[in-house]
Amino acid sequence: MPIPDYEHATGRHCGSTSLRNLSTYYGWGFDEPTCFGLASGLGFTYFELPNSPHRAFFGRPPYLERAFFENLGIGYGERSGEDWATAWDEIRAHVDAGDPVLVFADIYHLDYFGTDTHFSPHALLVVGYEREFEREGEKEGAEDEGDGSEGGGGGDGTGGEYVVLSDSEFPEPQRVPVESLRAAMTVPPEEGYPTRNRYLVVTDPEIRVPVERAVATATEATARYMLDPRDAVHEVGEFGVHGLDGVRALAADLPGWTALPDPAWTTRFAYQNVERRGTGGGAFRGLQRDFLRTVEHPYGERVTEEMAAITDAWTDAGQTLKEASEADGAELSRGLAAASEAVAELADREEALYRSILD
Repeated sequence: MPIPDYEHATGRHCGSTSLRNLSTYYGWGFDEPTCFGLASGLGFTYFELPNSPHRAFFGRPPYLERAFFENLGIGYGERSGEDWATAWDEIRAHVDAGDPVLVFADIYHLDYFGTDTHFSPHALLVVGYEREFEREGEKEGAEDEGDGSEGGGGGDGTGGEYVVLSDSEFPEPQRVPVESLRAAMTVPPEEGYPTRNRYLVVTDPEIRVPVERAVATATEATARYMLDPRDAVHEVGEFGVHGLDGVRALAADLPGWTALPDPAWTTRFAYQNVERRGTGGGAFRGLQRDFLRTVEHPYGERVTEEMAAITDAWTDAGQTLKEASEADGAELSRGLAAASEAVAELADREEALYRSILD
């Protein structure tokens, strides 16, 4: 059964929605944009894949969820790389203790998405689990009431053990066989951002850093990371090109996408990574804009206004990519060139913004 008193709600981005749901559960009182900003959530990671769609990027850094806890001084535990049996035993123990567990997964293996595209890391919360007899009891009760539907994508109720997931994309908690979560939590490099049984859990929910200090710490950490990932407070790993270097790598690479096996799909996927797939709009810049509009910060109104303008410009670049993906030949090539120019200009604008924050 799900953790008592846990309230599931949807949101704009998987990671910041999961943090917002934890905020509701533990009584921190933050909305989603505030969670995103306090997590140093703005970033950029550009990478190549050996398989379709061959190129991808995220407008957030890999450490978003971890940074939230560290910036606020909240006690947490993080594990990664364990064998599945060990990881699942620990996840169940945390759930039994009443603590939701934040996990990272590939949506390809989560039955309720019904997708044939690998996409990771998707952050979501494990908020319960149940065995086959509990599922069968639900099914029998539903049939007694004349409703044979179980909902939630949980399968046919014969897989042994099921996990209850709080996923930002769906209005109700979802149920999948534990084996599906096991597959989803192991992502090799050829399928997406690599991870193996990574999860985080709150160990001490007390906020020990004043929020106004955390706002400054998080915002300035974002600026440093974007300007030079080697100067980042949090480890970024070796996968992909990060920060403004990643934005400029995307801009330089875009015109050459016509040589890829399926340039239209690669371009469409890029549009989705700007405006859809849980970005909150404008390659995650929309969430940072709303964070700066929500909290009191020491950087001045001009910073907030420029973040809003950059968000709009990313949305425009995404629209250019969308239109290019619907063309072919010379039209596709021209669209990619236009998107390249727009993204290169955005890199310059963002650089100026981050330097003004640090100055």
